[in-house]
Amino acid sequence: MAINVYRNGQWGCYRHFKLHEDPRYESTTNHCFANCVKPGDLSSFTWMVGPLSEQPPTSPLVKVVYSSLNFKDVMIATGRLSIETFCTDRLQQECILGFEYSGVTATGKRVMGIINAGCMATLIESDTLFTLDVPDGCTLEQAASIPTVYATVYAAFFICSHIRKGNSILIHAGTGGIGLAAIRVCLAYGLEVFTTVSTKEKREFLLSYFPDLNPNNIGNSRDTSFETLIKERTDGRGVDFVLNSLSEEKLQASIRCLARGGHFLEIGKYDMMKDSKLAMALFQKGITFTAVLVDLLFKEKRDLMQVLHKLIVEDISKGIIQPLPTTVFQAHEIEQAFRYLATAKHIGKVVLKIRDNEDDLASVPISYLPRVYCNPEQSFVIAGGLGGFGLELADWLIIRGCRKLVLSSSRGITKPYQQYRINTWHTYGVQVLISTEDISTENGCRRLLQQAIQMGPVAGIFNLAVQLRDAIIENQSVDKFAECLAPKATATHHLDLISRELCPMLKHFVVFSSVSCGRGNAGQSNYGMANSIMERIIEHRVAQGLPGKAIQWGAIGEVGIVADMQEDKIDMEIGGTLQQRLSSCIQVLDQLLTTAEPVVASMVVAEKRSSSGGAKNIVEAVMNIMNIRDMKSVSVESTLADIGMDSLMAVEIRQVLERDFDIILTPQDLRTLTFSKLQKLADAKAENEAVEAATQQLQLEDLLASFGDEAASHHTVLRLPSKCNDLEYDRPVLIIPGIESVCSPAWTKIASEINAPTFMLQTFARATDEQTIAGIVDTVFDEMFETVFAKVEQFLVIGYSFGSLLALEIVKRLEARSLQGKLMLIDGSPLYLQRFASHH
Repeated sequence: MAINVYRNGQWGCYRHFKLHEDPRYESTTNHCFANCVKPGDLSSFTWMVGPLSEQPPTSPLVKVVYSSLNFKDVMIATGRLSIETFCTDRLQQECILGFEYSGVTATGKRVMGIINAGCMATLIESDTLFTLDVPDGCTLEQAASIPTVYATVYAAFFICSHIRKGNSILIHAGTGGIGLAAIRVCLAYGLEVFTTVSTKEKREFLLSYFPDLNPNNIGNSRDTSFETLIKERTDGRGVDFVLNSLSEEKLQASIRCLARGGHFLEIGKYDMMKDSKLAMALFQKGITFTAVLVDLLFKEKRDLMQVLHKLIVEDISKGIIQPLPTTVFQAHEIEQAFRYLATAKHIGKVVLKIRDNEDDLASVPISYLPRVYCNPEQSFVIAGGLGGFGLELADWLIIRGCRKLVLSSSRGITKPYQQYRINTWHTYGVQVLISTEDISTENGCRRLLQQAIQMGPVAGIFNLAVQLRDAIIENQSVDKFAECLAPKATATHHLDLISRELCPMLKHFVVFSSVSCGRGNAGQSNYGMANSIMERIIEHRVAQGLPGKAIQWGAIGEVGIVADMQEDKIDMEIGGTLQQRLSSCIQVLDQLLTTAEPVVASMVVAEKRSSSGGAKNIVEAVMNIMNIRDMKSVSVESTLADIGMDSLMAVEIRQVLERDFDIILTPQDLRTLTFSKLQKLADAKAENEAVEAATQQLQLEDLLASFGDEAASHHTVLRLPSKCNDLEYDRPVLIIPGIESVCSPAWTKIASEINAPTFMLQTFARATDEQTIAGIVDTVFDEMFETVFAKVEQFLVIGYSFGSLLALEIVKRLEARSLQGKLMLIDGSPLYLQRFASHH
């Protein structure tokens, strides 16, 4: 029954509507941070609520006014460097971008500094190890340009090596943040400076910014010609130091620029991640190669960071350390800021403006998504917490801050993997209690919540428990229904009532339901009912202003009941849905738990979806990545590399074309790609989609053509208009359709071309319970014979598909009555039918 829900005095039905993830656009005083949701796709940059909105800070808070971008951020956001490279702690891998800031403390003090990660935010927890006072006369915009670049330069020059007056140094990318800082420091300490830039404009800027810089000592960073420059300017000797940020062949050329006993200071990370090789013969000159990793010093060498802090404070007071030029982007322009930095067209530092004024409590308006976090002082209860999904949910809550966890399971720990996960959580400082209370009873639920309250106030209750008792309705029983309802409907009812009494600080009351509740699934009437009762409890709670959420999950692969039954058949369709990856389930939890609707769902519909979704065409996508606003400004026959595609853009273009448009290009294809070729790819894709759409339309028309006319479906024998509509005839034609057993427009059209009286046999007009061919023919033969063949001696019987089986039986009986004629089988040859029957 389609309309089966009675509410507020009227009948209706439940329907699924797409849940839209609408970000909030407003100024906020809460903790929000920026993240590239899909590394490699800068358009996925999103602001989202951060953990400090729920969790108490462990160190002094700073209201961020400006946050600086570094090339390391770009490498992570574009997917060229993995997050795990810099952060092995799973608890801190979400808020990873941004390493320096300037802002104001709770006491109104202006500060700048570095933290391990997460500065691209509205609030940060400062680290006293590297928090610096902003000098008088220096704005917070200028202050944001100081910490990371000078920390890197001073670590390279005074921790990893020791520069001296009279030494020579090659500093690559001289107009970048670190390049400008390094040149300033080296000139102040009396070194001869060589540097490289990528454009004539940057060369002119350096000469105006540093009047003492020798114009003959500036080379090109786009190729390896600087090696020749160094050899010529030093009479073949080379330089004492190289501060390098270039990669691949330019890195190799830079090493060859070193004099005997020289020091190579590597601040880039790309070649390290690629595991590039160095020729050991180079070290015969007595050179040293040192990786300058300030983030490693920050984590592992805190004593050296104290030395670094002291050096920087001293040189700030001496006036050696000065702010750098800045390019400012608003917080909501974060994607444009990253794209700008990735092009390497900037001079100095690129910074994000988080607040308009130093004394503002709220940030500038940003578009951010809500997220779920847990207070570590509160407890969370998961019924069914030792199951596959339960363990993953528990892990997700722990990542989000939960430190007090109660897992309910009737059997307790039964598998080594369960104990392994619990042991891992203990290393995170999490208290885990395993409860075996019977949650199908009121007393069991009460004891469960009392155990959780002893750990801390209960903030979340999640019911994942399930007990399947599948059977078709004829084989169901009261006991099977009761057993299926016990961990779901009954337990949820008890938890609802008891939590109202014992859990005044409850924020989450969540039950895991199933799409089988709304869509139905064969043999699971009791399971569907149990889920439906839970959902009605949730709706009642929400109507009363209490927290409540029911999540209808589709079939879930990898863990749980479906995975146990289906083993490795991950693409098997179940109830109109495909198995959903567990990682996908975890990714949508924020959206499902923060929406206002009491009942939500997550499933992978079995129907095929377009990969691009029609969001944008291929050419527009590439133009966006390359910051091209107007196609008229570029040549469509020039390669993308000639127009300005660098390695970072190439990575993003390949990923977008493959992910959104199902186009796979080799590196060679990408190097020779032009907008003209891109347009041809777009046209070919559009043509293929049009052909596919036309094919689907034809298939739909064919399907509709096989549907019969219900108005005439009650007639056992239906005469069709043909070229011969005489009432007296010698040899009629009898058509027996397929399994649908109803005259369709296709048969009507065929009959109109037949030069003989034509009849259609609709065997299901007489509804019976017959399951055999002979039994079906018995119900219609006498009426058919009297209507069609009683006055003739010849016949022509046409059987189609399933109708061929009926045609064989009918012809046998006609011949038994001395009639003669022909039998025509369409898609139903005897050999085919015999083979089909033997397999089924």
